[in-house]
Formats: sequence, C-alpha cells, structure tokens
Amino acid sequence: MKKNKLTGIIAVAAITLLQFTGAFAQSTDDGHQTRLGFGLGLGVPTKSYMGDVVIAPDLRLQHDLGERTSLTLTTGYYGFIGKEKDAFGNELMADLIPLKAGAKFFFGNTFYFQPEVGVSFSTKEDYGNPFTYAPSLGYANNKWDFALRYEGFEYDNSSNGMVAFRVAYAFKRPNK
Repeated sequence: MKKNKLTGIIAVAAITLLQFTGAFAQSTDDGHQTRLGFGLGLGVPTKSYMGDVVIAPDLRLQHDLGERTSLTLTTGYYGFIGKEKDAFGNELMADLIPLKAGAKFFFGNTFYFQPEVGVSFSTKEDYGNPFTYAPSLGYANNKWDFALRYEGFEYDNSSNGMVAFRVAYAFKRPNK
C-alpha cells in the first residue's frame, strides 16, 4: 500500500475518533446516541496458510446520525489460530490489529448493512499493513448486535480474507 493512501486512512480514522471523544453511551443535543460496544468474532480464513480459525475480539464506537444511519469506528485483534509454518518453524502469517471506519444502514428497525474500510497493522515486522474492507449484514437491538461479514485484506502483492460471525454487546451509561 502506498504511504499517502495509508496516511489518508489514518487521518480519516483520527478525525472520526476525535468526533467520538468524550462520548460514551450518551445522547447529544439532537437526541442521537453514541455507544461503546464490545464484540467477539469467530471466523474462517479464506486461504489455508492463514490458519484454521480466527478469534476476533473488538471494540466499536457507534454514533447514530438518525433512526436508520450510524457511523462506526472499530478496532480489535485478529488472532489466526493454526497458521502454517515454514521449514524453520516460523509462522507464515501475522496476527492483525484493525482500525476501520464505517456506517450502518438500517432497513426495518433492526436489520442492517454495514460497509467498513481501514487498515490493519501486522503484529510482526515486515508483514505489511493491509488495506482492510468489511461488508456486513446484521441484526441489532438496543443492547445486542449479531453480524455475518466478509473481511478482506489487500497487501501490495497479495490478498486474503475471512468470513466471520460477530456477537456484540453495547454498553449504555447509567442514568444520573
């Protein structure tokens, strides 16, 4: 990935994070909520050298723009279990730490489509930081969020991905 593309993604993520600063499950003056959610994903890599299973805990900030649209900022950790090893015993894939911005578009009151884009940072040196995209279909109510997603990782010379199921709980600030 080119440096200016990575810089642009990080800038968008930083601006989005600044918008969420100080907001934790509270209503803004216009009545829209911001909430923090904790999720746990379980995935299957699309290429065998990536491993057998992906464990993907995450944190997500979500700010409602209206009844049917929300902005999101997500980070977490993707642990690839059962990675293939080379002749020297070195794993052929690094775990990843994603940083993604996205939006949720609700159809009906609870079902949604959520595209996300960002960058994932490799946990090992020289493994690259892939461009990451993740379209999801899900169901969410005031506390729980269930989603099925594909997560793609685009490196300079290759690409791979995973199919994952995510269960999340959204925390709300207690009333004062």
